Amino acid sequence: MIQTGEYTCLEILLRTAEGKKGYVILRDTEGRECRYDAGQKYYRWLKLPVKRQSCYEIISREAVISLAYLSGCEKILEEGIRYIDPVDGGQCLSSREAAEYYDTPYREQYHFAPWKNWMNDPNGLCWYQGYYHMYYQYNPHGQEWNNMYWGHAVSPDLVHWTHLPIVLEPQKEVLEQADMVKGGAFSGSAIALENETVFYLTRHLGPVEDGEETVQQQWMTRSHDMLEFEPEKLVIEERPKGASFDFRDPKVVKIGHMWYLVLASTMNGQAAILLYKSRDMEHWSYVKPLLTEAEEGVRCFECPDFFPLDGSFAAWGALMCHRDASGRYQMSRYYIGEFKDEEFSVKSTGWYDFGSNCYAMQSFEHEGKRIAIGWISDFYGEHVEVENGAYGSTTIPRVLHVKKNKLYMSPVEEIYTLKGHNLYTGEKENINLEHIPGNSFYAGITFSENTDFNLLLGRDGEKEIRFIKEKGFTGIRTSGVKSECAVFPADVDTVTEMEIFVDRRVVEIYLNGGEAAGTKLFYNSAADGCFVLEAAKPWAVKQAEVSKMQSIWQ
Repeated sequence: MIQTGEYTCLEILLRTAEGKKGYVILRDTEGRECRYDAGQKYYRWLKLPVKRQSCYEIISREAVISLAYLSGCEKILEEGIRYIDPVDGGQCLSSREAAEYYDTPYREQYHFAPWKNWMNDPNGLCWYQGYYHMYYQYNPHGQEWNNMYWGHAVSPDLVHWTHLPIVLEPQKEVLEQADMVKGGAFSGSAIALENETVFYLTRHLGPVEDGEETVQQQWMTRSHDMLEFEPEKLVIEERPKGASFDFRDPKVVKIGHMWYLVLASTMNGQAAILLYKSRDMEHWSYVKPLLTEAEEGVRCFECPDFFPLDGSFAAWGALMCHRDASGRYQMSRYYIGEFKDEEFSVKSTGWYDFGSNCYAMQSFEHEGKRIAIGWISDFYGEHVEVENGAYGSTTIPRVLHVKKNKLYMSPVEEIYTLKGHNLYTGEKENINLEHIPGNSFYAGITFSENTDFNLLLGRDGEKEIRFIKEKGFTGIRTSGVKSECAVFPADVDTVTEMEIFVDRRVVEIYLNGGEAAGTKLFYNSAADGCFVLEAAKPWAVKQAEVSKMQSIWQ
């Protein structure tokens, strides 16, 4: 039975059983019923008015409820939505019950993840009127990619996230012909102004298999409260000559008095980031390719970004369908250089995450800091699907800098407020923590001199993940899992400092104050984690600590 509290809307995302005319009944405590048809067209998003401080029962017939929650609370940014377990008529989950829902071996405790089902690229990152906002690509109907919605979450500190209502859904023709076409609200970005936020996104419509019939166009919309969006306006309809049908993921930045927009595509067979400009944020003219990537085997760039940073300019993009010399799939490359007279001169380039499970990273600026968040992807097919599970999460937000023509990434300072009970503090010795309850912890180590080492970060039966430095190689190795065919070199000469965040199925590593960052999935079914360091020169361990990390869902 649903207890509405201060909420005034019940939102239900459902699928009609194949060949059936599904419907949902909402029944109050006095037996009054309202019936809502789901129809025969696959997917529907119902927004049903409910009374405050009232009780209701949800009854579904020939329809599958994928997701249900209460919204419409006056303090929605603080309180968030209230999720409902639709089994047995529905039950609102309290904050404590929600925290227990997240407390499984395959769910992160301090990385953002959706309540359930699929997420990918973070979108629309910005700070607006007291909150950090993160939208994201979302399939509320299952733990696999499908037609795209935009999910939404907010945070006061980039660490503790509150779930908010879904804001965008696929086009009508996509929802009604899901077996014949695919599409929806693909990735985009946001510019927060004083009293409104302007959003840009790609609308995709095309056959199930991408090809020349695929249509990708760039749209804009506005919002004053970040919850309700104005009607979308088409702003870039046609792709320039030579560009492929992969033509998406608008990211906007202001440089001087001009607005610039970058798009991911391919130009004359080479992966390209395309540059547009505008004076009013609505009328965009094509300039030229900002850059092209000569690397072979790349279908196109995805999720580009471009921004000034520390006296230089940085651009990046994810390389779709590319496999590098180490066997890593779909890595993402950054470029550092100068931008003058609308010409980007690249001075240096590198991978922005050596672990190969960080993709579609997007940045924004707030209070002089350039902050980025990436999607923790799974291109090696290692996801373990469990009932009510979630596929995908986001990295710890990172602060960006350019140093010595390299892109540095460090965790935001706020993440350290989650450090809890200390498990180990020591120096000049190896470390052997075989059983770390909860498998959610932080480790920081500094070295007084160069040394090889072998660090075990996860073990599940015969499966292992290690971070090693030996025989001239520094990086991640896995065994017993699908990604063991690749190695994950960190591209650093020495390791003087490392910070490691283990969070159930995620390992996130930062080296030498942000010189390199690596994100790797490792699904561990055990309740305990481990941290076992074997250094060739134990005395080189200048200082080491291991601490538990608190859950953000408590």
